[in-house]
Amino acid sequence: MSNDEIKIHIKKRYQKIDGFGASGAWALDTIGETWPEKDKNKIADLLFSKDKGIGLSMWRFNIGAGSQDTDQNIIKDPLRRVACFKQTEHENYDWSKQAGQQWFLRAAKQRGVETLIAFVNSPPVWMTKNGHGQPDPSVGSTNLKPEYIEKFAIFLTDVLEYFSDIGLPFHYISPINEPTWSWDQATQEGNRYNINEIKSVLKALYNTLLKRDLAIEIDAPEAVEYLSILDDDLFQSFTKSSYNYTGGNANGSYPGKYRSYLSEMLGDPEIAEIISHKVSAHAYWSDHYAGEDRLEKLRQYVHKNLRRYGEETKLWMSEYCILNENGPKRDLTINTALEVARLIHFDLTVTEVTSWQWWLAVSPYDYKDGLIYIDDVTAGKEPVIQPSKLLWTLGHYSLFVRPGSIRVDVEATQNPHHVMTSAYYHPISQTLTIVLINFSTNSQYLSINIEDCSSRQNSQPDQMYVTSENVSLHIQSIEDQNILIPSRSIVTFIYSDIIPTIN
Repeated sequence: MSNDEIKIHIKKRYQKIDGFGASGAWALDTIGETWPEKDKNKIADLLFSKDKGIGLSMWRFNIGAGSQDTDQNIIKDPLRRVACFKQTEHENYDWSKQAGQQWFLRAAKQRGVETLIAFVNSPPVWMTKNGHGQPDPSVGSTNLKPEYIEKFAIFLTDVLEYFSDIGLPFHYISPINEPTWSWDQATQEGNRYNINEIKSVLKALYNTLLKRDLAIEIDAPEAVEYLSILDDDLFQSFTKSSYNYTGGNANGSYPGKYRSYLSEMLGDPEIAEIISHKVSAHAYWSDHYAGEDRLEKLRQYVHKNLRRYGEETKLWMSEYCILNENGPKRDLTINTALEVARLIHFDLTVTEVTSWQWWLAVSPYDYKDGLIYIDDVTAGKEPVIQPSKLLWTLGHYSLFVRPGSIRVDVEATQNPHHVMTSAYYHPISQTLTIVLINFSTNSQYLSINIEDCSSRQNSQPDQMYVTSENVSLHIQSIEDQNILIPSRSIVTFIYSDIIPTIN
């Protein structure tokens, strides 16, 4: 065991945090409709409660396209087929649809979740060229009929207005998801859009929201991976190549441009204003599984690229789980939790994202895509609810790094295979949160010094929380100025009464 010193400079500040979240897609529609209240409340408490769970501050609600009625032969998994509030063009809205997700949306609001986000994978099936919730090669650049762009905006605004009227107002609407991907005959709802089509949808939605006087921000474009958002020159520099990004439709499969989302969104003054100078992207294929240059170097490129368009521009990491050959098989242990914790750390400290959001809050699958796992969603069966170590690991951030907190400077060695440290100051509560990840198999003694602080005589934390293979968000006593960080663990320190010095 070694002894390292960590210095926290609370007056050297970086991004303000918007929050941490997850999505209610897929299984929660069935769970919310069919499971007993006690089991639904147990899941809601684990996700949203600050006393019994991880206190998520963001929650994502999936507005369905209606594949439940049209795509039984394409989407074989019934959990992935989603209802639509307006199943055909001439039907009235049926607000009883998606009752399960609505139950969890209300549960999130009741438990104090600050930010509600509505997101869309496909336009309603009656607006698509092929009548399905995913494209096929025949539809061309997008499955949305061009003459239905305005109607799509009206549909989304109607949904947002309804939820506002019943006391569940959304703060953000994300009309497009992973537009680079082809989604041809996909086993879930999805749609592709080239850059011009994205901009047309964003403009139509923005104008419709203005007409209805709905103060809801637009989140876009939910790009599939960090490489797809880079400007061409930075992509070429990172990949040491002379070609442009070719993932998904960017390889020329369909007409139009499907890449360079930072320049196309933030470099276009009208679009930048529409999306409030914030872009969202997913962190798929940016972990160490995808290559040693992905964790840090790729994020350095993304951050450099973001700053080309202003110091105030923001980036959300709005979806992630573990994919490809490393995705199959559940892992409720600390091993996957530490892998994800490391990625969160570098997204916050290198990419400087202002929000970090996991994919499925609840998963029935044998895959590394859930925070909580369930073993049966069939009505009448006894539900089995299994919180993963990943749930509690995300809680080290979501529970203690609240919206409005500001990341501050940490002077310490940041080793992706050993100890990584980040710190966050909460100006209103005058508290400091420090999150440490010990990836190694060795315990580590640390001493912490808080610089530029006039109110603390020592730097011993008031509280210490630990998640390891044996404990989950366990409150641990602190007996010495030198603090022992267990091997293979995530640790959060809380300091109260932190008042910066006045120069």
